[in-house]
Amino acid sequence: MTNVSFIVTIYNKSQFIPFVTDALFNQQDVGECEYIFVDDGSTDDSLAVLRACTQGRENVKIISQANAGPAIATNRGIAEASGSYLKLVDGDDILHPQATAELLDAIRKHGVEMAYCMIDEVPFKAGSFEIPNTPLADTPSRLIANPLDLIYEKALFNLTCVLASTEAVRAAGGCDPRVFIQDYSFALRMAARGDFACVPKVLSWAPTEIDRRASELGGGAQVLHDLNAALGFFVADHPELKRQTKGKILLRTTGRAWKWAKRVNGAATLSKPFWRYALARMLPFGGTVGRILATRETFRAQSEVRVPS
Repeated sequence: MTNVSFIVTIYNKSQFIPFVTDALFNQQDVGECEYIFVDDGSTDDSLAVLRACTQGRENVKIISQANAGPAIATNRGIAEASGSYLKLVDGDDILHPQATAELLDAIRKHGVEMAYCMIDEVPFKAGSFEIPNTPLADTPSRLIANPLDLIYEKALFNLTCVLASTEAVRAAGGCDPRVFIQDYSFALRMAARGDFACVPKVLSWAPTEIDRRASELGGGAQVLHDLNAALGFFVADHPELKRQTKGKILLRTTGRAWKWAKRVNGAATLSKPFWRYALARMLPFGGTVGRILATRETFRAQSEVRVPS
């Protein structure tokens, strides 16, 4: 059986693809690999560039689908994988040659189902993109116990940072298809299963060009909308969560929406987002799922936000 399945989602990333594929094919010490590329309805020449960059390579599967968003595209790749482990990669991020091996070592060392590393943003075609084989810090991996407590507060990583057991990812449900952006719902679902390993080294790089990211849709509204959506659906799917935890999530999501409404939409005190936040402080329990999901409308009010159909 293939040891590692690399899953790369692509949408209009043609200029990055040669660097992304070079880094994938140069992963070291990981055994037999397969490479699954999901082109999510690109309108540029990404598909042609991808085919040229993978020509003659073994164990490559290219999937082309109508545009559905990164969460659904990632799930398509997960469904197609045959490896014991999944190495997830955004279509414009590159990996250090030892990235997968370091993450795999951390999984085995700590007896967990998933490990993640650090990622840096650098200008496109900077040194890290041209020659990603930079010296690595001699910093040991560490166990992240009860990661759900941390992930409620903030996203710890994007999916390029992640290596995980295929069996565990499928059992967790992969990414939530009800949420456009893939990273946060995946992290929540995996954290609900158990501990993580953290490799505190920069093993991946992302270009700084802001127009490349789904999270930049709506001037940044997309990522905040999807953080709240992912939390709302997660609470709905996990009724066993402690009451206090649900209250903290409600406060976090209503506070995020109120800050956005005030800063971007010019909302005033006594507006609907304000009252949602105020009531979360005064009455944190009861109707939590509906109250969290209602905050999504704040980010849709004056911004372009995509929601999976």
